[in-house]
Amino acid sequence: MHTDRFVVFKFQDEWLVTYADREQSAFATRQDAERSAFDAADTLASHGHAVSVLIIPDTTGDASKPCLSALGPEKQSLN
Repeated sequence: MHTDRFVVFKFQDEWLVTYADREQSAFATRQDAERSAFDAADTLASHGHAVSVLIIPDTTGDASKPCLSALGPEKQSLN
């Protein structure tokens, strides 16, 4: 089964989201980027698609924030 993947990561001073179709969008904050990725994943999951969201932590910032990942129609948090 094909999984549509969404990746959130920091590049320079922006948070980027790479969507399943390789489109990238830039956001000023990690929270905005995460919200966008999860909204897009939720939309696909509600139509029966397998999805995953990977959030790559900012290694230059606060390392205490967890890395999150969601799979399928139900979200799961990974630390």
